[in-house]
Amino acid sequence: MPRIDKNVVMLWLMALSLAVVILISRQLTSHGLHPLHMALIQALGSFLSILAVRRGALPTLPRLRRSAGYFAWASLLGFTVPNLIVFSAVPHTGVGLATLAHTMPLVVAYVIALGLRVESFHSGKLLFLAVTVAGAVLFAATRLGVGTDGITPWHGLLFLAPISIGTANIYRSVSWPSGLRPTEVALATTLVATTTFIALAIMLPAYTPLAFFFEVRHVALLLLFMGLAGLGQLLLFHLQEAAGPVFIGQTGALVALFGGVLGFVFFGETYTAVTLLGSLLIVFGVYKYCQISAALAGTR
Repeated sequence: MPRIDKNVVMLWLMALSLAVVILISRQLTSHGLHPLHMALIQALGSFLSILAVRRGALPTLPRLRRSAGYFAWASLLGFTVPNLIVFSAVPHTGVGLATLAHTMPLVVAYVIALGLRVESFHSGKLLFLAVTVAGAVLFAATRLGVGTDGITPWHGLLFLAPISIGTANIYRSVSWPSGLRPTEVALATTLVATTTFIALAIMLPAYTPLAFFFEVRHVALLLLFMGLAGLGQLLLFHLQEAAGPVFIGQTGALVALFGGVLGFVFFGETYTAVTLLGSLLIVFGVYKYCQISAALAGTR
């Protein structure tokens, strides 16, 4: 029996957790939780969840100061900007399409990685990345305006998120602070993101009814949301160190796949044969890319 690569398992698990986070965000924003408060709760939940798992992993104050610029840019590009965009857009675009905001960073990351020589060129990798992206494009083409108010500015805004995420994937790899472990970097980054969202919540008008937080089902979903957010961030930074930015970029294609299934099950989002074809191409492309990556790693 072939050995299952640990990074591949973490990749799929991270994608599933992110897809469920987006699903929960649509449910909670539709019941009155403001997207800014949603993003704040996600950042805080990520920080507390990681801290609970790895107590004492927060870097010392001198180390935080030394890498403050890294944590600020990593949190802004990879957390603050894309999460605000996705959480704000998902009520207007649907779960399936919102998850595609995490798919196109694959292209952004690959182009930048080749230019910076972070990733070496390999024709097989490029081929199956192209298959994955083609599947995502087919998926998106069948979801634009379906079950919503048609194509709106929210759809355009949604696809600004991939640029931010793809850039963040590269930045986190090439500027990784020396001497810090993935858990330490994850904690510090989510701490900065939490602080940023608190400042934004104080400065910007954002209203969530107080009664929202006294509903048992809302509290239960928020706790699940916070735990999954922490799991996703922990897996992200372990993969960032172990597998590199383009490998992580595949997460978005899997998020789109899981998001489509969850959108169908929980929100009745309908899909066509073309959507199904796109989903199959996503799975095939990611599987083959991971297979090539594992084979290349084994020859080094």
